[in-house]
Amino acid sequence: MVDPTSDIGEDVDEADAPDCAVCGERIIELPTHRVIATVEDGQIEHTHFCSDDCRASYLE
Repeated sequence: MVDPTSDIGEDVDEADAPDCAVCGERIIELPTHRVIATVEDGQIEHTHFCSDDCRASYLE
C-alpha cells in the first residue's frame, strides 16, 4: 500500500494505488483524492476517497 501522506499522483503503479472506500475507483493521479485517518487500538487506519462527494457519503 502506498503511504497515504505521499503524492499519490506521482509514479504510483495501479496495483499499489488505494481504492475509494465508497465507489471502489482506483486513486491514481486524482487531484480530488481525500483521506481520513483514525486511530483504532493504537493503529492508524487510513480511509481513501476519490472525491468530496464520496467522502461525504461515507460520513453520513
